[in-house]
Amino acid sequence: MWQHPRFVAKKRGSMVEIKCHLETRGNVSWLRKQKMDSEAQIFLPEKGRILQTQNASEATLIIQDVQFQDNGIYFCEQKCFNLSLRTERGCGTELRVMGFSTLAQLKRRNTLKDGIIMIQTLLIILFIIVPIFLLLDKDDSKAGMEEDHTYEGLDIDQTATYEDIVTLRTGEVKWSVGEHPGQE
Repeated sequence: MWQHPRFVAKKRGSMVEIKCHLETRGNVSWLRKQKMDSEAQIFLPEKGRILQTQNASEATLIIQDVQFQDNGIYFCEQKCFNLSLRTERGCGTELRVMGFSTLAQLKRRNTLKDGIIMIQTLLIILFIIVPIFLLLDKDDSKAGMEEDHTYEGLDIDQTATYEDIVTLRTGEVKWSVGEHPGQE
């Protein structure tokens, strides 16, 4: 035996259909478990709102005009007619009825959204703007440290021009063996 769907969410006032596929013949009853710590209770049909049908291979539970009190997990249970007289239960279908929110629920949701937006804003400031300021401050400190002192104390007026420089070596340079850059 298997049951589908496993989960269904419906708006208040709509219709839901839960199916249970059977492998053997037997009587099928439907159970509902409303709270997680409670036992599943037999779910009886209501004329005009809750309908239970069964044929040889399938049992169907139809709930029309679903309300909040219909929330829960629904199980199909089959008492088999074979010699073992055993009872099989489906895996269950969770029904969640969605409806209109109250004013308090809307305020609570909006407060939560506002809090999340504020946290995101603070994180943006922390992880984007603070590193930018740190990098700008680091660049300013490098500019002061990188002052060039190469020509400090050099009197430009006393330096010679190219025409004034005398060639130091006149003539050909003789290389000794092993000193030539191209020889080894």
